[in-house]
Amino acid sequence: MIQFNIHRFGKLARWSLTKDKRYYVKTFLQLLVIMLLIFLFFTEMENTNSVPNPNYRACSVIVFIALTIQFLLGPAMMFYSMEGKHDMQTLMVLPASNFEKYLMRYSTWLILLPLLVVAFFGADLLQYLYHLLLGHDYGRLVASALMDTLSEMFQKEINSPNAPKFWTSFIVTGIWFHSVFALGATFFRSRKFNGVLSMLVIVLIGMLILWLTPDNSALQYGQESTTLNFVLGNVIYISLILLNFWLSYRLFCRTQVIGKFVNL
Repeated sequence: MIQFNIHRFGKLARWSLTKDKRYYVKTFLQLLVIMLLIFLFFTEMENTNSVPNPNYRACSVIVFIALTIQFLLGPAMMFYSMEGKHDMQTLMVLPASNFEKYLMRYSTWLILLPLLVVAFFGADLLQYLYHLLLGHDYGRLVASALMDTLSEMFQKEINSPNAPKFWTSFIVTGIWFHSVFALGATFFRSRKFNGVLSMLVIVLIGMLILWLTPDNSALQYGQESTTLNFVLGNVIYISLILLNFWLSYRLFCRTQVIGKFVNL
């Protein structure tokens, strides 16, 4: 069977979106309510304490962290919409290749990301209307505070001589985290806790690195870092990213409906 066919994948995507519609709607409503409560808590807390400027910056930082976490942990949500062995059995017998099925399950976080953004704007608008109706003259949009925070952060970093190296390493490391959670989603059989288990693996790897480099040289980053070390480090990270995704796909192909703690 051909590994990828656009028409077959389109049918698989339509089937998956229809079947998981309830999960996406529930997740969107949960995000909307949680963000609204967070926004109201911080703005009302500041108002109660008689602080002149409500803490919209804290709200913007929380939104930025939420978006970052959604990217990093996104692949761990591959199977969150699937309940029980019956759903996995149905997935395995669908007329599509394993690569197409894996790609569709991996895309779950890509579907949740715009839902998170829409929930943010919805909660932001509701909190703004709340303050407007109550006559609070300090009410503003969290989106504007988020743009100010990001602008200040990028303006501060862009003037640094090590900015290109820093942002390149930051992005590559983030993608490595992303790939580890993709591997954990197919390695661990726990549907709801594979993200937690993957995080424990990352913590153990970090502790191992610190143990192997007691002088903390692995955490040092500055002008003394040579271009060769920078390039070599990124090449190693990129190789590990590709390896993690390949292993994740191979483990997905070996998924057992009834099996042990891990898919081996």
